[in-house]
Amino acid sequence: MDFAAIDERGEVTPEQFEDIRAAGKPVILRDLVSGWPAVAKAEQGRAPLFDYLKSFDNGQPQSTLIGAPELDGKFNYNSDFSGQNYTHRAETVSAALDALLADSGNASSPATYIQSILTKDHMPDFRAAHAMPLAPKGTEPRAWIGNKTVVQTHFDLSENIACVVAGHREFTLFPPEQLPNLYIGPLESAPGGTPVSTTNLDNPDFDAHPGFEAALKTATRARLTPGDAMYIPAGWFHHVRAISDINMLVNYWWRAPGAQVSNSWAALLHAIMAFRGLPASERAMWQGIFAQFAFSENGDAMAHLPGDRRGVLGGVPDRFRESNIRQIPISRG
Repeated sequence: MDFAAIDERGEVTPEQFEDIRAAGKPVILRDLVSGWPAVAKAEQGRAPLFDYLKSFDNGQPQSTLIGAPELDGKFNYNSDFSGQNYTHRAETVSAALDALLADSGNASSPATYIQSILTKDHMPDFRAAHAMPLAPKGTEPRAWIGNKTVVQTHFDLSENIACVVAGHREFTLFPPEQLPNLYIGPLESAPGGTPVSTTNLDNPDFDAHPGFEAALKTATRARLTPGDAMYIPAGWFHHVRAISDINMLVNYWWRAPGAQVSNSWAALLHAIMAFRGLPASERAMWQGIFAQFAFSENGDAMAHLPGDRRGVLGGVPDRFRESNIRQIPISRG
């Protein structure tokens, strides 16, 4: 199938990037990080790159994902959706890199993935050597290093700049409104903890997932090379294939300002338990309540009250955020 292309930009300034964010669509940022030292090391070969990365290792163990060779690198749910189809191996970054290097090019080797490690926890000096002026100040980079692996179609609640350091990656993206056509698996056992599609992009079962045909008509695809990056807005589904024997990606996640609790996903899960089982008339009532108070579809729901009498809708003081909501003083702004 032919996929539509993703818009590309080069030499993007922070001011131009704000316009990209405002448009709310993925954009390829060609050569954004081509000047990074890690990219230069990767051009010399996998051993120079790994030696360079090991120089940042502080010895703290991380969890390497291991998939059996027969899985063809596809990290996903297990066959009965009770968990994942991979295991974890606790080891330092250096140990994981040594194992990757030893196994590279061996078809019988397991799929191996150092997934989403915060560099500040495992390679603390990496960030200073690899500037990212487009992400909000203080955004911490995460490293993803492995062999030929496939991350199943999923979405994140954060905005994302994904930067390719080594190898080639293929991104296939779907807009957020395709959620009903992507057949999400169990929320509680999702690989990586984010909603994951159960539809096989390479060999879809249209009898089981008929809506996926409509989703494919909206899909876009791009291949990124070392030094390239991609901006992915929050909520956009993406399927990511690491094509080379050795691949490395560094990404930056951040949430737009405005959320007063960090775990919005937990709020959704509570809402599911509270409202999903109600009679249809009550669900409709609660949809109206959420539209009014949570999503402000009719403007400021408390505009008729003084600012210091708007309760939670007037703003939650910092000291009460992440606390039990019953502890929030509802008589102040």
